[in-house]
Amino acid sequence: MTRIALGITGVALLALVAGCDDKKTNLAPAASSLAPTTPPPSGASTMKLVIDNASKTTITLDAPKENIKASTTGGMGSLDVDLTHIGQSRGEIKMDLSTITTNTFAEADKNAAQTTHARTWLEVGDGESGKLEDKVKEQNRYAVYAIRAIENPSAPDITKVAPVKEDADDVRTVTMRTKGELLIHGHKVDRESEVEAKFHYPVGGDAMKPMWVGIKTKTPFHVVLAEHDVKPRDGFGKIAKGSFNLLGTKVADNADISLDLRAKPQP
Repeated sequence: MTRIALGITGVALLALVAGCDDKKTNLAPAASSLAPTTPPPSGASTMKLVIDNASKTTITLDAPKENIKASTTGGMGSLDVDLTHIGQSRGEIKMDLSTITTNTFAEADKNAAQTTHARTWLEVGDGESGKLEDKVKEQNRYAVYAIRAIENPSAPDITKVAPVKEDADDVRTVTMRTKGELLIHGHKVDRESEVEAKFHYPVGGDAMKPMWVGIKTKTPFHVVLAEHDVKPRDGFGKIAKGSFNLLGTKVADNADISLDLRAKPQP
């Protein structure tokens, strides 16, 4: 039901600060964008939801010497939802990796330095040693997740789900597995995630007219950074060979990306 971008990066999504050279992991297929998803047939039960810019991702990289934590903001994209046939829903979510910010340390200066490294390795920001071309930063700016299929929805028809009072809203909740493609740093992979979607309504409101939908991943996207060519780079985007001794020890080879999205009906 959602089309859960990368959080980021996030998404990853969002691959944060790492990669792999010596382990010879194969690069994922190169791509500058993903093919559009096919929306469900239009009808009275279908609606387009727009991802709110306040949506965010969280990213973790666990390594023996350092557990890196980061986040992104600035979600974009849209979801084509069929309220009475949730399994037919599709969409695309984009996560702004240029906003990636680490919060690994208690000290602000250490987090600032690590944030610079993360953006440099992802080629979405300038490094300490130089300025990256703007066109390169723009090419790598978004992690994108395109939902190609929905499986095992806990309820196929959201309008048949009994609402539960949460704060001032009636909320109908459905869980599902999304399957799709994840694009990070010019390389795409197939990924899936267990997702929870909460449809918010005014108390006693029409089940066909949600005010907004909150979407969270229950299982993160697992990103193998080497598949996306995310590795140590200097400020000009050139490979920094001297930093490869960090990989697998101080810096992890993999990243887990979780999404926390808010979407509203398109006006």
